[in-house]
Amino acid sequence: MKKLLLGVVLAVSTCTTKPLGMSVPTQAGHNLHSARVAVDSCSQEADEGGNSAVIGGYTTNILLWGIIIGPAVTAPFQDELRVQGEIDQVDRCLRERGFERRELNAGESFWLRNAYGEERERRLDHLVSGGTIETYRTPNT
Repeated sequence: MKKLLLGVVLAVSTCTTKPLGMSVPTQAGHNLHSARVAVDSCSQEADEGGNSAVIGGYTTNILLWGIIIGPAVTAPFQDELRVQGEIDQVDRCLRERGFERRELNAGESFWLRNAYGEERERRLDHLVSGGTIETYRTPNT
């Protein structure tokens, strides 16, 4: 019974996605432009990660549950597996380029959402380079 329960927990946990909050790729010495270039380039690999996650989910559940039940267990979670695989692949690619995903806290998200135009870009540049709200200085005009 314990093995069955462990198998169910493993099967369900492989099918869950992490909630994505507001985040920015960060790397010291970089700015919004270089982060956009990296994200655009890495986004081209997203399909590969999504496909791998779906194939892995089906394979794992076939091994755990058999050829009949395994696909039936995986099918309802296929879209979630694909999305999480795409996110993970983009994150891996960004890490290879030296970037890390930085989840913004509620205050940082609010601070960023309430800026427009050039000010928003300056704030994004600051966050991408590893800065925080506390270390941000508005430009002298």
